Amino acid sequence: MSPIPDELTATVLSVVQSLPRLQKAKLLLDHSLSLLEAGKYGGVVEEYLDVYLRTPDLPKDDIARALVARGRARKGAGQRLLLMASHDFQTASTFDPSNRELQLYLHREPVMHFAGIPAFRCVPPEIWDRVASFIPRYFLRTWLFVSSFHRDIALRHIFHTVDLYLCEDSDNWNRTLDIFDRVKVDSLFSRRIRTLRVHWAYDGGDMLEVMSRLFRTALPEFKALQEFEWIGYPELQAEMVQVLFQSHPKLVKLGLIGWHFDAVGVSKFTSLKRFTLRAEDDDGFADMDEVRTVLDNNADTLTHLTLGAYLARAHSWDSAFGSPTIQYLTHLELVDTRISEVVLARIAHAHNLVSLTLHGTLDMPAAATAIFGADHVPPSPDTGMQESAINEPTHVFLPHLEAFRFALVGHDDDLALFGAVVQFLRARPRLRRLDLGTCPWELVRGLLPELTGLRVLRVRIASLTNLALGAFVRALPREMLAIHLACTVSDRPMHEYAPAFASFGTLSMLHLHGASIRRPQPPRMHGRELQLQTDARLVHARDVALAVPSIDYLGWHGEHFVVVRHHHDSTISSSNSSSSVACGGMTSGGTGGVELRELPVRRRLDCGKGIDLGSDDAMWVERKDVPIDYEMSSLES
Repeated sequence: MSPIPDELTATVLSVVQSLPRLQKAKLLLDHSLSLLEAGKYGGVVEEYLDVYLRTPDLPKDDIARALVARGRARKGAGQRLLLMASHDFQTASTFDPSNRELQLYLHREPVMHFAGIPAFRCVPPEIWDRVASFIPRYFLRTWLFVSSFHRDIALRHIFHTVDLYLCEDSDNWNRTLDIFDRVKVDSLFSRRIRTLRVHWAYDGGDMLEVMSRLFRTALPEFKALQEFEWIGYPELQAEMVQVLFQSHPKLVKLGLIGWHFDAVGVSKFTSLKRFTLRAEDDDGFADMDEVRTVLDNNADTLTHLTLGAYLARAHSWDSAFGSPTIQYLTHLELVDTRISEVVLARIAHAHNLVSLTLHGTLDMPAAATAIFGADHVPPSPDTGMQESAINEPTHVFLPHLEAFRFALVGHDDDLALFGAVVQFLRARPRLRRLDLGTCPWELVRGLLPELTGLRVLRVRIASLTNLALGAFVRALPREMLAIHLACTVSDRPMHEYAPAFASFGTLSMLHLHGASIRRPQPPRMHGRELQLQTDARLVHARDVALAVPSIDYLGWHGEHFVVVRHHHDSTISSSNSSSSVACGGMTSGGTGGVELRELPVRRRLDCGKGIDLGSDDAMWVERKDVPIDYEMSSLES
């Protein structure tokens, strides 16, 4: 005899019995799903869903919901059972390792684990993530359409660095507001963003106050932020420094790029690994001695320092270089600045430097010549022979150097200085990146064969000829990754030299730059003549991409393009757009076409990180890793 139900239960039963069939099924489905969400999967839920799925005339979307929920629950339960089974087998092996049946299960377990799993899922996600890190963001976008697995990995890399533009441009303004709104409601998206670069362009007024208020409220929502850069005007000031410090006190990279140093209180940050400051002069709100305080307060962590100024204004970094932190740096960049004898002397004792950039003007060239000329490889204490004869040479001056940029302004005729620098670079097989600015080609030519580890090179050959180009190509390792070749005059159109670079099978970035060549300017010509010359210029750039099948990025007289290769039988018609040109033709890989897609030009004060050139090597060789203001693109010249 069944128990007599209480009044509530009886009433509920009568209500359920009075419902139409489909509503009863809907009630059963909702109850089953709630049990699954609560983690109560079992035989009862299986029975509920089995009854539900046998009900006729159910809506298709509800059937799909039920099947997906049951499949997910079964998969989770199966994985738990497999884990328990594996634990049983491992435990049993401690009691009877010689059990043949046990050995059979243990040997078969990997096969069981991968049964029915797609091949790409058999590779650990960490491997795919590593693969994605080597793919330029432009091409990584194709992963968004491969699978949800690849999409998640691509999104992490694509949104690792985000540039926000706070200016009068409505398109940039709307995009910035969209990102501010999204980070507030989507925690997964906000945690993908590790580097935030904010470009400001407001002189003042109500809009500046509005955008500053929005920025202050949105900044704490970037939960995983590790690197922050403030670029433009108004410069980062004390109030915003405090907001930044309160929301992200453990920043590891901080950049302040503007015309003045206004960031009073920036020395509160004590976990910085990289600090970047670009200021034209020392009349900002912050005392320049605070730069020294930043270095002192981050002595235990700081390894990368970038200091930039403006050559036309008086400035000095002597105070900052009095900090003992300088000797612990591994990366140092002095950009668009005056370099004093004091600074050079401190650099000479920074023995841990792996990368050094000297870009600007030397106050005392003779002192620099003496410092570079004093470098040598000491003899081995055991044999009396130079180490280069028995082992990899160890230099007295910067023995660990792997990247060296020496781009001076106003010292083109100082052959003694350049000769000392070239001598300093000899016998350095570790050197991987080299940019000697306006150093005469005759000096560079004798140096290159000794740099067997060189992979990235920027060089200028004043008069480019077949003979000079042949000597240049023969002197380089076949494993080159990025090359920037500039010239003052050329015997032939530069695109005709491109086939010589096809021998570099790993070359991903090539820039050919003629000093006197500029893009056709609209004010100087009109109509059909402008279009014809623009098209001819782009066709020549395309010829370079066709001649060097390995490159993904092309520099052409100061402009940059993504090289998109199409491998199919049909040809691609030429585009009339000045920002994109395509062709049908033959590449070394077979029939296909090449399309060039133009990248945006450099913005003033911008380090260029927002414009992806595919690799850090390409960014370095194009000098987009540092804030160089005086350089103008060929479009602006």
